[in-house]
Amino acid sequence: MNSNLYMSGDLKDIVWQSARIISGYDATRVRQDACGAWIAYNEFNNHESIFGWEIDHIYPVFKLKQLGVPEILWNNLLNLRAFHWKNNRSKGTSYPMYTSAVIGYGDTNMEQRNVFWVSDPLQDSLRSLFKIKE
Repeated sequence: MNSNLYMSGDLKDIVWQSARIISGYDATRVRQDACGAWIAYNEFNNHESIFGWEIDHIYPVFKLKQLGVPEILWNNLLNLRAFHWKNNRSKGTSYPMYTSAVIGYGDTNMEQRNVFWVSDPLQDSLRSLFKIKE
């Protein structure tokens, strides 16, 4: 994927689709990330917002570099997701287990550390994409 797409609104829209749709909420405006934290579409890259989010590399770029995975594969859509910015910071380079910083609580978010695991099927797909043998 070229860097122009990565920086464009098109990628933001595509990655937004990876976030969970919650019944009763307008999916074009609010969704939940993989940790259950609420994120708002219009709060993209807003680190001052309780609902701010970023594009996360599920398999961290740091580890892909260490493994010698070609850079052209790093931004494959399979490896990207909409993720609350605090959860992205908390996750850091952890994979496949990582810790959240915030989770959804009612209609808002609250600070809470929970441990999450990238699903086995997704891990298998990423290993295949990146040609990682474990």
